[in-house]
Amino acid sequence: MLTAEAQRRRVCRRGRWKPAKFANARQREKPVFNNSLANSAFLWHYQVDFASRAPNYFSVLEDMTMRQWALAWLLLIVVLAAPAIAQVQTIGDVSFAVPEGWTYQGSTDGGLMLLKQGTNFWIVTVHAPRLTSGNPNADFKSTWQTVVSSVPQFSRSLPGYDPYSISNKAVGYPGKYYDAHSDDGQMYIRLYTLETGKLVIPVMVLTPNRQVLDSLEHIVDAVVGSVRVAPLKASPIRNTLTMADLVGEWHTGMTSSRTYYDRYSGAYAGSSTTAYSAAYHVAGNGTFTYEMGGLWNNRPVQDKDTGVVELSGDLVTFKGSGHTTRYHFVNLQTAIDGSTVVTLLPGQEDPAKANVTALQQQLVREGKK
Repeated sequence: MLTAEAQRRRVCRRGRWKPAKFANARQREKPVFNNSLANSAFLWHYQVDFASRAPNYFSVLEDMTMRQWALAWLLLIVVLAAPAIAQVQTIGDVSFAVPEGWTYQGSTDGGLMLLKQGTNFWIVTVHAPRLTSGNPNADFKSTWQTVVSSVPQFSRSLPGYDPYSISNKAVGYPGKYYDAHSDDGQMYIRLYTLETGKLVIPVMVLTPNRQVLDSLEHIVDAVVGSVRVAPLKASPIRNTLTMADLVGEWHTGMTSSRTYYDRYSGAYAGSSTTAYSAAYHVAGNGTFTYEMGGLWNNRPVQDKDTGVVELSGDLVTFKGSGHTTRYHFVNLQTAIDGSTVVTLLPGQEDPAKANVTALQQQLVREGKK
């Protein structure tokens, strides 16, 4: 088997990747992705042996031209190059953040981000914008047919239901999203369509399965939330936090309700509502004041506290006179309205194992006016 360096020389010398030879029949190449992206500008033709996921076990089936770049080349970059630091990339009038540690490859029509960990991978693509029809659901369906259904493994994946609305509007554009398995069940895809006003920006995510997507969904959400159309400009996804970053007034809250029915008769049996808002005011010297009020399971609740903020590693600790609350810092982003959003994970959770998106709490500080 050729080494990664030998394969790289072959690409550079011939401009073409030939199928790799495998040690046994189980390692024979199997096409898993052949995608024509926005305006047919991107053509990815690659094969990956998912039994081992080894970087040497892939091959590109078609010639690579200036505007036909391959994921196989990107995977080779992962092997030969160090991961990138957090950055902002631009395609035409569209800009977006690339997470720290992810590899990026772009062209004039879009950009691709890749992270590979062991047997798992996450691919996020930001596509060139298209004009909106004024109907978000219709925009989503037509975009799915163009971006997703053109992939052979997803030719039968068109959703039969209306897409979901993007709930995290605090950071980026509103829009729609929906998920699907590949026709052979070997891959999982999610398409976002971001409604910017006159334009729709597609963002596609590809992983082996839903569980893999969930494990880093908070990073995917950060990328989706970072997308901007000129004259707005994307900001990097911040993975570090200082005391100076926390100075100001931060707001958070939640609303949820449950309705109960009798398991035997089906009759209505009541409901409960939890809805509260809270505010932290952090001073330059690290002290804070805290106020919270609302309903918890239909019961009024209220709380106040004062204390100091402590930063240690990824932990953010609000050490009050009444109680102490700890969080894991996840990231910091600038929202589309100019506000600052800090994403936190409750301190008792393990960031390496928790579904951060499901458990996260966001603090929002209004932008300067």
